Amino acid sequence: MRGEQDLIRTLRTAADQVEQVDLARGVAARRHARRIRQRVRMALAAVAAVAVAGGTTAALSVASSGAERRAEERWTQIEEQWPQAEKRWPQAVAKVPARTAGGARILPVTALSPAEVLLLVAAPAKGKPSRLDVYDMTRRTTRTLAQVPAVKGKDGPDGVTAGPGHVAWYVTTGGTTTFWAVPRTGGTATRVATTSGDVAVLGVTDDSLVWSPWKGGVHRVPLTGGTSSRLPGSDGLRLTSWPWAARLGRNVYANQDQVVNLETGRSFDVRVPKGTRSLRCGPRWCAGELNSRLLVQRVDGTGRRTLPELRMSWPRPPYADRYVLAAPSSSQAGEGALAALHDLETGTTTGLGTRRLLISNSPSETIFNWDADVQPPATCAEKTCTPTALGRKEWTVLNLLALTR
Repeated sequence: MRGEQDLIRTLRTAADQVEQVDLARGVAARRHARRIRQRVRMALAAVAAVAVAGGTTAALSVASSGAERRAEERWTQIEEQWPQAEKRWPQAVAKVPARTAGGARILPVTALSPAEVLLLVAAPAKGKPSRLDVYDMTRRTTRTLAQVPAVKGKDGPDGVTAGPGHVAWYVTTGGTTTFWAVPRTGGTATRVATTSGDVAVLGVTDDSLVWSPWKGGVHRVPLTGGTSSRLPGSDGLRLTSWPWAARLGRNVYANQDQVVNLETGRSFDVRVPKGTRSLRCGPRWCAGELNSRLLVQRVDGTGRRTLPELRMSWPRPPYADRYVLAAPSSSQAGEGALAALHDLETGTTTGLGTRRLLISNSPSETIFNWDADVQPPATCAEKTCTPTALGRKEWTVLNLLALTR
């Protein structure tokens, strides 16, 4: 049976560089120096958690050694820091199969509506066709949107995104990128264009595909096909979510200093506090890190605040220009840091109940998904804890389009 990393490599082509994010790694460096102090703190916290649960025998019966017992206790304690997504937003959480009846692997890609999630059904082998399906969270039914044409050496597209009327994807081989699109109602995929170079971010408008390569600039081609063109004034910009683009350096710690509207040509300077790292902005909100704490603010610097209990998990603009994916701060996290979603509009934080998420680098991403059956870490090495097993049966999906406003 293939391992977890095999699964990630096979399906990471579903969205713009889908990857496994272990949120515990974000606090590993700072955690090492505090290890002894944290163990004392977590032991005390675990005693309190078990006392509330009503005793150690029932709560910790799966643990057969001291190391396993401590890991189980830490997992329970951290998970109770914030209300969990399933309780706060039950209408936005769904269980999606991780495999088809025939055994093909499935990966959620993005939300199409408050009730629909786009899925990639991976090819059975490289060079074979894959498939895009739509899962209805309300009816719990699945329909096929389109077949994804096979490409030699590939088991699926390198990036998938959804626009107002079309779903689009691209495949890069040998320095050449081919773009495809299909109506959101489904049908036969159409080859839109073939260009040279790579793609960092892909977007879809009413009538065009728009994208940025990793070195910057924004390109456009009609959905009906034709020759692509570089948008004037887009040098040094990277597309975020159409019509918005960002100006930032290649260094992951560099701060974004401008937000640009590609339709109107207007640009807005970002007011960055001294000492801030990795500040990333959408049209309204920004998130970054200041003194190892999550910093949030509006583009013009208003609404600025730091959250000592949270750290930024990954440098990127807020999801849906509202939600920041974060991890507990090192003083809160212990060995089993879990994911948290902070709502910039309400100031509330919601737990996602897992250390490991599959997320997309696409700034327009509208879902999170995780394997809820992953077991707590049984043993902790010097810098990382490894789960004992993954469930591999179904994904828990949080649809951001279905959250109650």
